[in-house]
Amino acid sequence: MEDICGNSNIPETEQQRVLALKRYNIANTAPEKAFDNIAKLATMFFDLPIGLISFIDQEQVYLKSRIGVEGISSAPRNSSICSKAILTDNVTVLEDISRADACFLVDPLLAGEMGFKFYAGAPLITEDGFRIGTICVLGMEPRTFSCKEEDMLKGLSKIVMDTIELRLQGMAFSEEKIS
Repeated sequence: MEDICGNSNIPETEQQRVLALKRYNIANTAPEKAFDNIAKLATMFFDLPIGLISFIDQEQVYLKSRIGVEGISSAPRNSSICSKAILTDNVTVLEDISRADACFLVDPLLAGEMGFKFYAGAPLITEDGFRIGTICVLGMEPRTFSCKEEDMLKGLSKIVMDTIELRLQGMAFSEEKIS
């Protein structure tokens, strides 16, 4: 899968990354209040209308939480900025999407159609170092994003991962009780 400039949107460790995602059994599952609460908190922290928690499988981006966006639960991976954001451990910030390098945007037309002008996303990184998704905030106006805000978004990404780990432990505990 390549962007419009011929750059790969696939991490070198894609097969292991997808296996790491699958062990959590969380992609393409129903919304859960704990994740919605974190995404809502992100919109409040940054005073932005949209907060998303996404999980990125081989071909799809699944939205576990979608505050401010109705009716969308997944998108093709090749049309999602989040698929670029998992290529680095750093926070990805597009202060003005309309001015972003076309080579960065996987589908600049989709971002324009949706009216997005701002994006900041932090990768969700597993304990073994795989980036399985993002927590991101979006806005309809360009804006700056400070280093302190980047640190706050990274902190929220760690809270999301802690919640995912607790969810996995709860599932294992439930299975043990049933057995």
